Amino acid sequence: MKIGITANVNLGEPNKFCQPFANVTPSSFIEVVTKHNQIPVILPVVPVKMVPELVAMVDAVIIPGGQDIDACFFNADSHDKSDEYFTPHDEFELAVAKEAIRTHKPLLGICRGLQIINVALGGDLYQDLPEQHPSNLNHEQRGTDELFAHSVQVSDDSYLVNALGHETPVNSRHHQGLRKIGNGLHVVAHASDGVVEAVEDDNGFVTGVQWHPEDLWKADAKQDHLFSDFFNRAKVKNNQTV
Repeated sequence: MKIGITANVNLGEPNKFCQPFANVTPSSFIEVVTKHNQIPVILPVVPVKMVPELVAMVDAVIIPGGQDIDACFFNADSHDKSDEYFTPHDEFELAVAKEAIRTHKPLLGICRGLQIINVALGGDLYQDLPEQHPSNLNHEQRGTDELFAHSVQVSDDSYLVNALGHETPVNSRHHQGLRKIGNGLHVVAHASDGVVEAVEDDNGFVTGVQWHPEDLWKADAKQDHLFSDFFNRAKVKNNQTV
């Protein structure tokens, strides 16, 4: 299968290999896709009108993590704690999520990708969890060598439980989170403080997780199973042999 991975853009300092607004994709995604014998296809940030043809090229889509989403896309004013965002990137990934859902392409959102899916389906976000959803849990690991930040509880009636079991430790690098849940999505995992950690649709073709399994799969078999389970469901959707 061809697995589309949406690119981010370099908003930082340029160097001779990565110019301003260069399209970039973490190597960890390419590694986990190829480890499972699937073909990674990097989807560059293009005008929205080109998104349907781009999505049609692939069998499933992954939307990775990244910077905050412009609050205008969920009808809110930007919070003063919001990080840097890039509106063309938001427009692109929102369009990709909507097109994948419209055409029933299996879709996996990770961290920002989860939030993109939620906003694309009419949901909204806490723009700063420490202020808007205070907790003693560490949701924003920074400068730490610790692999895991906290555990999440997974619902019995989810597809995700088949890969992760009922509870699993996760990493955590976000200061925003899901508030109102988008249309057709169900919360299937949460942290002990109630922060939403994963959502799915009814048929399991849309999945979003708030943590970063692409950074855990080499050390934690459960996180590797998260990817293999997604690929297997995509194969079933595309009438391929699992």
